[in-house]
Amino acid sequence: MESLTVNIHKGTSDEKLVEMTINGNTLAFRMLIEKHSGYVVGIASRFLLSHEDTRDVVQDTFIRIWKNLGSYDKRSLFTTWLYSIAFNLCLDKLRINRRRMETSLTEEHMNEPGRKTDTENTSQNMDSGTISRAICMYSEKLSAIQKQVFVLRDLQDLPVDEVCRITGYDTDKVKSNLYHARKFMREKLLKGGYL
Repeated sequence: MESLTVNIHKGTSDEKLVEMTINGNTLAFRMLIEKHSGYVVGIASRFLLSHEDTRDVVQDTFIRIWKNLGSYDKRSLFTTWLYSIAFNLCLDKLRINRRRMETSLTEEHMNEPGRKTDTENTSQNMDSGTISRAICMYSEKLSAIQKQVFVLRDLQDLPVDEVCRITGYDTDKVKSNLYHARKFMREKLLKGGYL
């Protein structure tokens, strides 16, 4: 049996690694994971505050890639497809977490009538004074669309056209929501004394 490591090196293109993986080369898939896992972690950790949720999304992203690699459309960049999957899994996780939080808050409110559920003073309860923690905290208060474009454009530093491809939003929608997200974040950071 011919060695699976033939013709694989660090500079091998994503498209070649995908082709090799489809042809049964598991080492090529491992290289895809190593090449892109850091960036997927970056996206997930900025959407999800929990390390456990981030780990789950990264793992689920590569499982989904593995299962659906045959349906990858080579006309688009592999990274666009990969980040779209990670992005959608983050949204799913956020929806699940939001539902759990709403259920939990409702139950607490019903069980303890005088209990406060207002989250405006969250920053006072946080022990971290770093701007990155503040950005993560305040980004939780953005609308879903604003958070999506803010994370992908400003925190992941993707170009607007890449954000459009990943989210499926048109350029105007991305730019408009990005403008409102930046304005909101600036106001919050100024008010919190971070700027």
